[in-house]
Amino acid sequence: MSTAEWWEFLIAIPALIFSSYFLLWAVPAVFILAALALGDIKRIEFIDQQLAKDNEKLHSTLRYQFSYTIVNRFMCYCFAYPLIRYRERTNSYKFKIFMWLNCFGFWSFSLGILFLYLSDTLGIIN
Repeated sequence: MSTAEWWEFLIAIPALIFSSYFLLWAVPAVFILAALALGDIKRIEFIDQQLAKDNEKLHSTLRYQFSYTIVNRFMCYCFAYPLIRYRERTNSYKFKIFMWLNCFGFWSFSLGILFLYLSDTLGIIN
């Protein structure tokens, strides 16, 4: 196997892994986001208590209860979770697994697109 073929595998395999995880994660994520945005406000308040930098300032206006701000805030928490997980005040393994799975889901979407674009640019995918 030549060197060029190994480089193609080093780009195509992560693209396949990230894209596959995203496709598996996307279906439950739609229901998670719908339940979070349209369901009980206590769900996002719990996540805010765990991960928000300034929870009091965040909840000072009623704008924090709009469904689009809830989804946007949750997506930001998921993208930044590896950096903000030290803010957690709970030892719940369910919460940690929930956040890590969603973090990997959002990052797999971004990285999957990046690797697929890279594969297409380098001519690996025709």
